Amino acid sequence: MTVREFVFGDPEVCTGCMICVNVCSMHYFKVIGPAWSRARVVRVEPGLDFPLFCRNCEDAPCIDSCPEGALSRTSKGVVIVNNKKCKGHGACIAACPYNAIHLNPDTQKAIKCIQCGRCVERCPVNAIWTTTDEELQKKDSDGRLSGHYERNKAEIYSKGGFS
Repeated sequence: MTVREFVFGDPEVCTGCMICVNVCSMHYFKVIGPAWSRARVVRVEPGLDFPLFCRNCEDAPCIDSCPEGALSRTSKGVVIVNNKKCKGHGACIAACPYNAIHLNPDTQKAIKCIQCGRCVERCPVNAIWTTTDEELQKKDSDGRLSGHYERNKAEIYSKGGFS
């Protein structure tokens, strides 16, 4: 069985600098802008910024929701979008519990984090890292991280825009 990895962030460490967002948009689309990034940062209040990425959910509701069958999982467990199949319906966006999928403003096709790690490498404060569910549970044994996400889930997982 493949161990699912995903990028995760600590909102107490994240400064909201948006370097992860800018690195991503520049790498994949040669433009600096959050609308083109596969990563998001949501500011809940000053000093509490939530970096958001696809979690490659075990049940991955985004995959089953796509009427075109444009989303699938790689052998490494990463959920990906087939741009040739994607018609931009947005069903995957609505199905994602982590607000981790959105439409590219130029192509109107779904984009999401594919765990390339470039954002992790460039984070100046080490607020984001690649992890697994098991590793995250160990790191968050006191519930501090999960508590932040749980208390602020309505705002950070809303289907709104970027901060």
